[in-house]
Amino acid sequence: MKIYTSLPGLRPRRLALGLKATNLADALGVSKQAWSYWESGATMPSSGYLPALAELLQCSIEDLYKDEEETRAAGLGAPRVGVGPYGETEARDDDGAD
Repeated sequence: MKIYTSLPGLRPRRLALGLKATNLADALGVSKQAWSYWESGATMPSSGYLPALAELLQCSIEDLYKDEEETRAAGLGAPRVGVGPYGETEARDDDGAD
């Protein structure tokens, strides 16, 4: 039996959907710092948050436990492409937060 200590699928799924961490934290009623801890693997959300997390990230609870490689293999988590100020395209892996 595998014991999980993090949800590696949070960040790649959030980025793939173009969502901001602050908005997701607000939707769940947690602080931005709590979300940051979950994304970094420093802490785990309580199991009560998992259904809402899965719904917000448009995936199953099981998908939240998949690492970035598994998430990319499923077609999610690829870096987004943005348009720079002069019309050039640029790969972005950030959430656009300040």
